[in-house]
Amino acid sequence: MVSTASLLSVTVFAVTGYLPSHVQSHGYVYAPPAEFKGTTTSEWVVQIEPQLKADWESVNGDIELIALYVEKAKEAGYENNIRKLLDSDTNLYGANCGFTDPDADPKDPPTDGTATFSRGIGHHGPCEIWLDDTMVLHNDDCEEAFGTSDYETIKSVMKPVDYSSCSSSGCMLRFYWLAFQGSKTGKYVWQIYRPAEGQTSTATQGSSNSTETTESTPTATDAPATTATTSEASDTETPATDAPEATEVPLTGTQQSPATPSATEKCNARKRM
Repeated sequence: MVSTASLLSVTVFAVTGYLPSHVQSHGYVYAPPAEFKGTTTSEWVVQIEPQLKADWESVNGDIELIALYVEKAKEAGYENNIRKLLDSDTNLYGANCGFTDPDADPKDPPTDGTATFSRGIGHHGPCEIWLDDTMVLHNDDCEEAFGTSDYETIKSVMKPVDYSSCSSSGCMLRFYWLAFQGSKTGKYVWQIYRPAEGQTSTATQGSSNSTETTESTPTATDAPATTATTSEASDTETPATDAPEATEVPLTGTQQSPATPSATEKCNARKRM
């Protein structure tokens, strides 16, 4: 087996408040396992207003919600590319690594071509997984695709994820999730999650038909991070200039609330031979 160092930078964006019954549906990537700077946390790093200009309160149901997002993302130059949007401004969307430790010891990636969330994905919205600059998974509605029958006790398994593009010198895996929910005011907000994790070797790819798992989950704190309020974005969206485009690949216990990470922190994998 070729030895690699895969540092997984998990960036999860969530728009919270749309589904009241799902208000506690936070989480982080469980497998490959993330390590945190201090206590394990499943919380968002930044909470902001939607940055794609649209009448978000006019939608009638989840199908219309996803369709509106897809339409506006395409107009703004972010079609099928959450990373391009969320990496465009770390002052707005949060630090690259969130609460996780990019210098933690790398971990072995799964051998079955999957990535597992710490609980069921309980908000509608798009998600992506990248290995360095190669997108290996994208879906416009990850609750629809990977949600479970009980998001509190059954973990979501995202697939297929082909880890073979990770080079022998190492790679970084990033997970982006833009999940839609509404706030107490009745308006949508975006919650940003940016964890990171490490791996050591290229996995031998296998097949898996499982979409749910009931493994026990490490204790996570649910106290929210600092809220950042922004005004509604202007009609003209400015696409990112330095975020990479996707490389085409087949997409088949009670704890104190952690401090919000600095937006200037970089999430870079340590390369190990």
